[in-house]
Amino acid sequence: MPVLQRVSVSVKNILVATDFSSVSDKAAAYAKALAVNFRSNVEIVNVFDPSVVTSYVEAILGTPVKERQQLSNESLQKLQREFADAGIQAHTSMREGKRPHTALLRVARQQDSDLIVAGTHSKWGLERLVLGSTAEELIRNSVCPVLTVGPHAKQPQEGPLVFRTIVYATDFSAHAAKAAVFALSFAQDSGAHVYFCHIAGADATPEENKSLDVIFNATLHKMIPESVYEWCTPETIVKHGAPAPAILELAERVNADLIVLGAGNASFLLT
Repeated sequence: MPVLQRVSVSVKNILVATDFSSVSDKAAAYAKALAVNFRSNVEIVNVFDPSVVTSYVEAILGTPVKERQQLSNESLQKLQREFADAGIQAHTSMREGKRPHTALLRVARQQDSDLIVAGTHSKWGLERLVLGSTAEELIRNSVCPVLTVGPHAKQPQEGPLVFRTIVYATDFSAHAAKAAVFALSFAQDSGAHVYFCHIAGADATPEENKSLDVIFNATLHKMIPESVYEWCTPETIVKHGAPAPAILELAERVNADLIVLGAGNASFLLT
């Protein structure tokens, strides 16, 4: 079981992935706020697929590819001006391809990105299996952390981004330990309260759960560096059930601003 060490996180270069949707705009707002925090340089990237139309109007009118490219370029320039108005050095890049995550990961490597920020749409069931998830592919394959902003996330306020409450979920793996470094760094920078949580299975008896809760809580406490207690009073929580609903329920109950977790490289088909 990894024991955490205090590491100060540096976010010099942020890659913002955009498809100009409302979710992408919200993700860009988070990236802007983080860039103000860390005085980061920003690369705003759109992956253009000539075979895909992104709006009902384009589909009906049959907008030519060159015109759609021009519209995308204009949207990129608009985003760049918004970042510049906030005092952030931002550049734009348009890549062409049918697999957005492949192009985005290539740019992230070329730009030596410290963080990728992307919006994620709500896709479930067959639609998700057929279309896949760019955000999930980024999470699974990126060598740098990925901040995903979902359609129900709150719009950040203007200025630096401040997290008041952070939920860090761990399965005690090395992937999760890497993520904890960011949870603690963001918490210290913002003066946030941190919840260390583990979601155990739901197939044990009540008596077995009591014993497991003691063990898991002790393991969570062992993960937390002593230095953390100098600026924070972290809480440990063990819940039982399916991980995603349990984490979301906890985040809603404590009014969390950020959920931090690690991910392996397994396909979502297997998880």
